[in-house]
Amino acid sequence: MRNSIPVILLFPLVCFLSSIISILCEPNTLGVCNEKEKHALLRFKQAISDPANLLSSWSMDEDCCRWEAVRCNNVTGRVVELQLGNPYVDSDYEFYTNFMLGGEISPALLELEFLSYLNLSWNGFGGRSIPSFLGSMGSLRNLDLSSAGFGGVVPHQLGNLSTLRHLDLGYNYGLHAENLDWISHLSFLKYLDLSRVDLHREVHWLESMSMIPSLSELHLSDCRLDRNMVSSLGYANFTSLTDLDISLNHFDQEIPNWLFNLTSLVALYLSNNQFKGQISESFGQLKDLESLVLYWNSFHGPIPTSIGNLSSLRYLFIEENPLINGTLPTSLGLLSNLELLRVGGTSLTGNISEVHFTTLLKLKVLTIYETSLSFHVNSNWTPPFQLEYLEADSCKMGLKFPAWLKTQNSLSYLLLSSSGIVDTTPNWFWKWASSIQQILLSDNQISGDLSQVVLNNTILDLSSNCFSGRLPHLSSNVVLLNIANNSFSGQIFPLIFGKTDERSKLELLDISNNALSGELSDCWMHWPSLAHINLGSNNLSGEIPNSMGSLVALKALSLQNNSLYGDIPSSLQNCKVLGLINLSDNKFSGIIPRWIVERTTLLVIHLRSNKFIGGIPSQICQLSYLRVLDLANNSLSGTIPRCLNNISSMAAGPNEGDFNVLEAYFDYQFYKESLILNIKGRDSEYKEILQYVKMIDLSSNNLSGSIPVEIFSLSGLLSLNLSHNHLTGMMSVEIGGMKYLESLDLSRNNLSGEIPQTMANLTFLDILNLSYNNLSGRIPSSTQIQTFSPLSFFGNVELCGAPLLKNCPEDDEEETQRSTGVGENREFPEIAWFYVGIGSGFFMGLWGVYGCLFFNKAWRHAYFQYLDDIKDSAYVAIAIKLKWLHQKLGIYNTGSMITKGVYQQVQWHGQRVSVH
Repeated sequence: MRNSIPVILLFPLVCFLSSIISILCEPNTLGVCNEKEKHALLRFKQAISDPANLLSSWSMDEDCCRWEAVRCNNVTGRVVELQLGNPYVDSDYEFYTNFMLGGEISPALLELEFLSYLNLSWNGFGGRSIPSFLGSMGSLRNLDLSSAGFGGVVPHQLGNLSTLRHLDLGYNYGLHAENLDWISHLSFLKYLDLSRVDLHREVHWLESMSMIPSLSELHLSDCRLDRNMVSSLGYANFTSLTDLDISLNHFDQEIPNWLFNLTSLVALYLSNNQFKGQISESFGQLKDLESLVLYWNSFHGPIPTSIGNLSSLRYLFIEENPLINGTLPTSLGLLSNLELLRVGGTSLTGNISEVHFTTLLKLKVLTIYETSLSFHVNSNWTPPFQLEYLEADSCKMGLKFPAWLKTQNSLSYLLLSSSGIVDTTPNWFWKWASSIQQILLSDNQISGDLSQVVLNNTILDLSSNCFSGRLPHLSSNVVLLNIANNSFSGQIFPLIFGKTDERSKLELLDISNNALSGELSDCWMHWPSLAHINLGSNNLSGEIPNSMGSLVALKALSLQNNSLYGDIPSSLQNCKVLGLINLSDNKFSGIIPRWIVERTTLLVIHLRSNKFIGGIPSQICQLSYLRVLDLANNSLSGTIPRCLNNISSMAAGPNEGDFNVLEAYFDYQFYKESLILNIKGRDSEYKEILQYVKMIDLSSNNLSGSIPVEIFSLSGLLSLNLSHNHLTGMMSVEIGGMKYLESLDLSRNNLSGEIPQTMANLTFLDILNLSYNNLSGRIPSSTQIQTFSPLSFFGNVELCGAPLLKNCPEDDEEETQRSTGVGENREFPEIAWFYVGIGSGFFMGLWGVYGCLFFNKAWRHAYFQYLDDIKDSAYVAIAIKLKWLHQKLGIYNTGSMITKGVYQQVQWHGQRVSVH
């Protein structure tokens, strides 16, 4: 009973405290907001553009403390926060841009005297300057204007915000700073982000920022900083700094020593610069470091062993430093907190063993791609970690399939392309791998029969291996399947698995270069998401099924090098976004469908080596994006359309155009379309550079008429082949405008007339074939044309001049004139006068000297006396030299002119002297 009294007394106190806490935590419940501030906010709204009507709750009828994005002090009712950042920033770009605020920022904000938090991030203010009046809002503690579309100069008035703790001006692409002296006034600042603000004019940025003792986070990514700015200060007084980001700048020096004094650093981002030198052992001093990001630099030498001292390290990025060499230090095995290790794209060598992973229990991401590292672990090794991401492309994993992989039950990404595996997939592999999101095993020598396997992975690349048997089954979850360059056989239909009413997610199917046979099944409606199909280089037969027309997302269709026949089905015209159609080397017949040449999305039409007839439809000129037109080796007739100059992409420079159809990106997998093209007289595969190819090949048809002059206005064309047709007429002088042309073949036609002199302008021309026409006249003279083989002009009886051995008639006439001596001086009179000038000049010069000596006695005596003196001095010099030589050799000849005790007297300037 005595204990119950205090409890009863405490109950009212608890209720009172609960009420106070409720009041402080809930929005203002003590009354309406300040009227003055309410009107100020309405004026602010009036100046702002709000296309999505996000501020619809801002009205006179509502308490402003209950408005969207407004927060008031629960006691005073004064506005303390405006949270006007884009609420949909995590959505896709097209969506969140619909909710951007814009317009003007009204000075009415100055009336919000107690505003401490202002967020206008991720909006679109169209390059307007940051209002300088913000520097007069003395209560601000947090100002976030990031990614809001501001431009111009950062106002120095922001330095007046003496209570500011958080300032974020990052990723406003038009902002720049003349100087940053004002930053040093923000003595309480803890967070500063100026990423993407142009600071290259500010040399003393480091001095200004190091004067803020409270600064804990500094983000200066992509600010155009360079080495001159770092070298202006030998130290930095960042005593509280925990996060430093100076990535994506232009630093091209060694890491400054002052950085290693920042012992409180938790995260350091130096990536995407040009830092050089060795990675210093001093990094081992940064004991609190959790993130070290050094990728895409020019570091060289080994990875320092002191890295093993960073016991708190969680993320280590050293990839894409190709000059880093040596072995992987075993001290990495001491990093018990390490979750991510990326050392790919370096020159590391040596073995990776169990020692490297001794204490890495938390490791989740390991990338060692494109190195010379080799895995050497015991076959029964059980790693201490559970990886989620493994990328070891071009790293030698051993000939056998890595058995330790089956212990990894959390793996989502397995990337082992070109890893040197020569083995059959073990029995456990496909069941174990069924939950992995992405598997890349291409370019190995892995074998096995997959006919009983159900593939469930989102992205699967098994290309360029030794798999055989019938095709595997696919679940509806597969998005990308690339099994090209294997030995699969049988028909295609086993690919379908499960219920036929399941909607497949398959977007890319490449089973080219196998041994598949039979007809194409009429079941393509089950794969409505397919965008890229490549069934080329198999033994398929039959016609293209109509159900392919249901693939409304289809961008690229490649059926080349099979035995398909018949007409191209009209149902394919439903593929509205088709950009590449490759039906080459088949037996298709009929006319080229009109819908193909009206499909304006097409970049590539490759119908080579079929049995198409009829003419080339003029509607093909509407294909402004077309880059490759190959209709060679068919039975097309009629004339070449004169409107080909309307294909604007072929008239543009070689690097211009839209390549989205030719490539696709799926998570970490990049896929590129490829074509076998006959350029420069040989078949070659174009893949990596396909986007730069622009060519027209209409060869080996029955085309007639003249070559339209309009075709020569396609200045971006790299290859033009009109050979083996029945073309007539003359070559236009406009051909000289095809400045990027590398290959030109007009052989085996009936062209006549002279070769235009403007062909000398084709400085990139590497292959030229004009043989077997009726061309006449002199071959144009140019360094380029004369380097071609005579075979390039063979079969044109009336052609003459180099590089042919046949002289032109005027050349023969000149040769005759030179041989008879007639006309030589007429053609080259300056040569005759040159020799006349030499003879007369020599005669006059010679007699000018001797004439003076002949008529002037004193000059004559002086001249000959001078010659005598020269002779005597030479004689004395020779005699002295011989005397010295004889004494040196100890050889004395009594019959000699010069002997010991015998003096030879000579005359020296009129005096007699003795030499001994």
